[in-house]
Amino acid sequence: SLPPALAAEGAEIAVVLPLYQRVKERFGDQLKFECYDYVDLAWRHSYCGLFSLEYRGVTWYFADNERYFRRRGLYGDMDDGERFAFFSKAAVALLPHLAEYPNVVHCNDWQTALVPVYLRDAGNDLPVVFTIHNVEYQGKYGPETVEDLFGLNRGWYDGGILRMDGCVNLMKGAILASSQVTTVSPTYAQELRLPFYAHGLAGVINEQSGKLQGILNGIDTQLYDPAATSGLAANFSARSLVKGKAECKLALQRAVGLEENADVPIIACISRLVGHKGFSLVTDALHEIMAMNVQMVVLGTGDWQYEAAFREAQVQYPGRFAAQITYSAPLSTVIY
Repeated sequence: SLPPALAAEGAEIAVVLPLYQRVKERFGDQLKFECYDYVDLAWRHSYCGLFSLEYRGVTWYFADNERYFRRRGLYGDMDDGERFAFFSKAAVALLPHLAEYPNVVHCNDWQTALVPVYLRDAGNDLPVVFTIHNVEYQGKYGPETVEDLFGLNRGWYDGGILRMDGCVNLMKGAILASSQVTTVSPTYAQELRLPFYAHGLAGVINEQSGKLQGILNGIDTQLYDPAATSGLAANFSARSLVKGKAECKLALQRAVGLEENADVPIIACISRLVGHKGFSLVTDALHEIMAMNVQMVVLGTGDWQYEAAFREAQVQYPGRFAAQITYSAPLSTVIY
């Protein structure tokens, strides 16, 4: 939602993404083939197609390689290091093929952390902003991957840019190789200076603190406008809340297996179910929460212990607790 918001302010924005299977399924007939190139990643010489789509004032480019991106999920596979190294190298290789050569490149999380490294390795001093959404996932690999997997000179590791605690750390490399580093709120930017929150990167972040600032995440007010959003049982606005919200609430209860009750409060949570999100606080207090006259719905996937706890709660509190252990954009919109 950030690129369309920037485009609406008059900025020229293009986004480069992998051509994931679910993108093909949804937008396949709208994609325009632009060109293809070959990407060299260590000893690999792989095809990469480039497709484009004009949507909400933004040009969206998609890097195509079915071996890497024709998967059911987006990430979480055993070869993610190779997949996203390929994507990062492809993004750099495809820059000259874009309609406009960029003034600034903006990368997000460890999956694109190699982009500033590959740019610098090619002698390109293009300004790069790197955003840390979740410092817990840093892209850690063995030292041997520098040359064999990522196709870089060993000096990137021996010189300390990619080296951290005896292994490759892609996020560290991005922090050092980028011009600016941002994160998703001013509070999180301050927390990342502390060892408790930074998962080993506090020293690096403090050394590079002149680059760091937090910019608060916003919400897409067009996508989540209940007066216009499709897929709701009823639309409503701030001026006409009651009937529409009541219909939406009953529809949600039916959809996730909760008792239909217009009066009971529903506690809802949509998130990755991982420790740093504070879910131990929820599971510790779960029975106290359910002792009240409330219903609860949780949507997301993550650590097995939280998934198991919420599935057990659904069994223990039938009709009052719904565990939706999945990813579903339509259901998330209905819950919001």
